[in-house]
Amino acid sequence: MKRKVYNGCDLIDSFEAKALLSGKKLGLITNMSGVTRELKATSKALSEKYCLKALFGPEHGIRGAAQDGGHDGNGATAPETKVPIYDLFGPGKAEAQQIFSTLDAIVFDIQDIGVRYYTYQFTLLDSMRLAAKAKIPLIVLDRINPLGGVNIRGNRIDEDCVSGVGAVVSQPALCGMTMGELALWFNSHLSIGADISVIRCDGWTRDIWFDDTDLLFVPPSPNMPSLDTNILYPGTCFFEGTAVSEGRGTTKPFELFGAPWMNPNKVIDAMYSLKSEAKETFSGIVMRPCAFTPTFHKYAGELCGGIQLHVRDRNALDAYALGLYLLQVIRELYPNECTLNESLARLVGTKKVFSKDFDTYEYLISQKADLESFKEERKPYLLY
Repeated sequence: MKRKVYNGCDLIDSFEAKALLSGKKLGLITNMSGVTRELKATSKALSEKYCLKALFGPEHGIRGAAQDGGHDGNGATAPETKVPIYDLFGPGKAEAQQIFSTLDAIVFDIQDIGVRYYTYQFTLLDSMRLAAKAKIPLIVLDRINPLGGVNIRGNRIDEDCVSGVGAVVSQPALCGMTMGELALWFNSHLSIGADISVIRCDGWTRDIWFDDTDLLFVPPSPNMPSLDTNILYPGTCFFEGTAVSEGRGTTKPFELFGAPWMNPNKVIDAMYSLKSEAKETFSGIVMRPCAFTPTFHKYAGELCGGIQLHVRDRNALDAYALGLYLLQVIRELYPNECTLNESLARLVGTKKVFSKDFDTYEYLISQKADLESFKEERKPYLLY
């Protein structure tokens, strides 16, 4: 039976929420994933009960209509609420900062995917800094972590790789925390000094995934159409920093990957020839050779040899490790074709990945102690 779960936005009638929101001019940071259990926009729900004065959008915009790196632009008005929209991602950000100073509080409600290099965590961090500068509180309407709250995976990002797709030094790739918990940790870890409150979820426990709940899945960005995409993204996102297509421009982004020069069977054979300890990290997936032609992005209109990853047992998958092993194998098979760009280090979280003799297995072993230490470090900030 599905677990009945309420996100923070479902609890804006609670005594706690009324104490935080009543009588204040509010700004709301949100997008299309900001909806209640009944799929009513949080902006609409807030505007009916409180004084909502401004909306702020992250990457992809308020409605999620823009592709990667895209945004709405300032000046639009939300038709449902008649409230003006401002960008927190892109060149309109300066004007958005000015609007903060006219408000009494900022509310944050965006569905994250639990991965360091998904930019909504950077939007949260940015909004915390802006709220602290404006001396106004930030209220997080918390949402569950779709991947659960147990697994800590990958590495702790190196200081020289910090960017908008990994903005907090020493943060793990997957840290098993909700946005509310991250806000509390960010605030302490980076000494931001923001006034943070979290309206907690109800009914969620750390051991359950999104589809263990009765919540309806709303894609939080244009290329995050399903929970399986979310599960695989921590590894296949690395292809953004390479000459391999990560499947954008197809119906299965981040589940498909490939290139015109790639022979999928060779890659699959090489993956299953790795040592048993390596294969254990991706025993929960099945790799299927396929072909695809992206309609946009890398290799648009070109036939690509590809692989589709099918999730059979998500509890037997470390997607971060899978991504590194795939990258290692493809580089070994196609050293000339599989070129890398500087964004790869920002995603992986270390510049060591550029080394020609980078050994995935040894690197992952070297990160285990740091990940274990984070389990203790995060404990004071856990709400569930």
